[in-house]
This record gives sequence, C-alpha cells and structure tokens, in this order.
Amino acid sequence: MRRKDREVLGDENIAKIIEQCTTCHVAMFDDANANMPYVIPLSFGYSLECGILELYFHCAHVGKKLDCIRKNPNVAFSMCIENRIEIYEDVYCKSGRFYASVVGQGIAEIVENVAEKCRGLSLLMKRQAAGAPQHPGSAHSLQSAAQCPHSASAHKFEFTPEQAATVTIFKITSTNFTGKSKNDYAQKC
Repeated sequence: MRRKDREVLGDENIAKIIEQCTTCHVAMFDDANANMPYVIPLSFGYSLECGILELYFHCAHVGKKLDCIRKNPNVAFSMCIENRIEIYEDVYCKSGRFYASVVGQGIAEIVENVAEKCRGLSLLMKRQAAGAPQHPGSAHSLQSAAQCPHSASAHKFEFTPEQAATVTIFKITSTNFTGKSKNDYAQKC
C-alpha cells in the first residue's frame, strides 16, 4: 500500500470496517469472455480469524456468478464506508471524502457441505439484520440493541438443512486483503 498513513492493520480493526459495510462488490472473470471482468454488488456475511477472511454470499442455483466461479475461481472484492466530504476552496487538492474500505483477492468456491451452508446463511443473515429497520406489526420485527436485548445482533439465525438446500452458498477465502481509511487525522495533499 502506497499510503501507509491510511493503512488499517489488525483483524479487529478491519472487522470494525466490515461491520459498517452493507454491500461487497465481487469482481470475477466473465465466463463468456475471460478478457473482460464482471463485477456485482452482493449482500454478505463474514468470518475473520487469524488473518483469514471468509466472505459468504447466497444466490440461486444457476446464474452468471456461478458460471464465472466454476470457470475461474480467482476473484477480487471491495467494500467501503463513505463518510463526509470536505472541500477546501483555497487548495482543492486538500479536499476529499473521508472513508474506510477493505479490498482484497481470494478464491471463490461453491459450498457443498450442509453444515457450512447453514453457517454461511447464519453469518449472512446476522450481518444483514444488523442494520434492519424495525417494521411495526411484523411478527419477526427486529429492534436495535439499545431498545431490546434480544435484537438482531443477539439473534442466532439458525438454518435447517432443508432451508439451506433452497439456495446456493458460495464463499471467498482470502489472506490477501487490506484495510484503508481516510479520516480527519490522515488528511494530506
């Protein structure tokens, strides 16, 4: 990384960024034309332990993503939090957006193991429910952790093998990822 002053190190600090991201963009080789990239935004779940990042995604049993992965499992990914923008009228090159991001490369694979599929679905649902708004009147409404001790973050979101069989789960395993952040203390021209 060229800008070492913006590098985010450590699993715990990178996880703090990932927790704030709602979408992961996955780039892969186009199955129809390997010379062209294919990128798609996806909801995700994750596990980050001992420098190994696993990203879980769900999709239908057929489709372009799966075709691409089967042909070439090498992928790249990116997720970002965009914060405020600051404009300096006197010196525009000092202007910029404050952000935090995680980018990397890894190997994608279709998850066949039923227990791992259930785990991937649980991680994905936990991640997505963390930002879910409360819907009054819903039998399954979720409230923020401050409002209810049994909120989405405390919920286990367990899936049965029968439920897992209705979708395809694929995961990206990466040891080649970086965190980067531009904040009020790292502003340079």
